[in-house]
Amino acid sequence: MLSWVAVVVLGVVLGAGSAWLVLSGAVRWSEERVGAWSVDLDRGGEDAGFYQRSVTAVQALLALSKEEAVYFLATEDDEGDGLRGDCDYRVSGGDLPAGWWSLTLYDGAYLPDNDDEHLSVDATSVTLAADGTWSAHLGPSPADDQGDWISTDEADRPNLALRLYVPEDSVLADPTTVPVPAITRLGCGDER
Repeated sequence: MLSWVAVVVLGVVLGAGSAWLVLSGAVRWSEERVGAWSVDLDRGGEDAGFYQRSVTAVQALLALSKEEAVYFLATEDDEGDGLRGDCDYRVSGGDLPAGWWSLTLYDGAYLPDNDDEHLSVDATSVTLAADGTWSAHLGPSPADDQGDWISTDEADRPNLALRLYVPEDSVLADPTTVPVPAITRLGCGDER
């Protein structure tokens, strides 16, 4: 009887522990890295396993299949430092291989609770330079010389979601070839 109880307790501990590791982001086995971004083509698809579906549900992405949208997520800048709500960043890129794209700031799994109305930019809203590149300022307040603004005000755990809608075949063949936006930290708090 005692051995049966030990097996049940061990099973519960291992099951709960593995679920916590996956849902907290400590273990990621199907994601690929592209600069500061991670991508998983199974997110939202029929081939996603139990853990992937659970992670997608916890992150509240309401993910579509990879033929409809591919999701790149960033929790850090290009130097590997975690994104902070009190820091200023330049997010810059160019043309992306998709029918349309959007870049949205989240606070953990949800939109930040602020009234700035500047939580995203997209293919039709960014200001393009003559060479087709764009730049967005990511920070708690706008900066006139940094292009479009994405507000981090009230974001304790800022992260970015880049969605490529109707991605080109090259994205599905190898998402690591996507020219993802650069995330450059400009300064934090007193460093500004």
